[in-house]
Amino acid sequence: MQQSNRQQWAKQTPDSLNFSQEQVTFILGHSLRSQYNDILAADLPDRLKALVQELENKQIAASDAR
Repeated sequence: MQQSNRQQWAKQTPDSLNFSQEQVTFILGHSLRSQYNDILAADLPDRLKALVQELENKQIAASDAR
């Protein structure tokens, strides 16, 4: 981009952005929700699945021993 174009663009850009607390909360909530939904939708790696199964088996064995 040429220097003159940068200067023109910079003049059009406000010095600061002002958002209300409600807008900030909405934006952050939406961003976090979309990121965590992707993580929750992903499958567990095989090693973690095996560990979860092992913990569940130990928990079942402990409850049967009572």
